[in-house]
Parts: sequence; structure tokens; C-alpha cells
Amino acid sequence: MKSKNILFPGKFQPPHLGHILTIIKLYHKYNKIIIAITDDKPEVMSQLKRKKIFDDIFKDFIAIETVIVNGTIEGCSSLDNLPDFDICISGNKEVIKKITELGKEAKFIKRSFPKLYSGTKMRQK
Repeated sequence: MKSKNILFPGKFQPPHLGHILTIIKLYHKYNKIIIAITDDKPEVMSQLKRKKIFDDIFKDFIAIETVIVNGTIEGCSSLDNLPDFDICISGNKEVIKKITELGKEAKFIKRSFPKLYSGTKMRQK
């Protein structure tokens, strides 16, 4: 199947091991992964800091790119603000719905280890 470029969007507030494990799982199935860091309010960590974390983690993975996206996927009205991709993969059903409405292929992925790695729980601490 390694013929598609995927968009893996998220707020990643903060990036955690669950995100990393999911990205590594996807890395072995697809040609290229574009990690798209979207806006989040209130912002716990800047988009640039989140991007740097992913860039540092995946610096030796030539088929992984990290980009910053203005706004949110759920709030976008077109694909103009997004990098070119073949399929969007997300654990957020609202993102899947929006991407599909905008005419692109989207696939839901169950979040990795949701009880162990939760951005919500991390932000609360």
C-alpha cells in the first residue's frame, strides 16, 4: 500500500507517546506522512514548539514532514490552507467528516492506547 501520502492533522497539545506510536505505525504503511499541527485555543504550547518536538523526534525519518496549519481542520472551508495529500488519517471524527465534505479521502484511526496517553489528562496536570 505504500503509495499514498497522508495528512495526519492534530492539535498535539502536547505531543505524546500515543501520537508518536501512531505515526510510526503509519510510517510503515504509507509513502509519506505530513504531520499537520493546527491551532488550539487556549494554547498550552506554541505551534512552533510542537513542530520542533516532532522535527526532533522524526529527524531521521525522511518520509515524515511536519507543517504548521493556520486554523483548525474542522473550521476550514477549503483545502487551500493544507499541504497536498492523498488521504487524511485522524482519530478525530469531526476532522474525518470535514475532509470528506471537502472532497478528499479520509480514514478514521483508533487512537493508540487512549487510556495510557491522553493530551486532556496531561493538560490537566
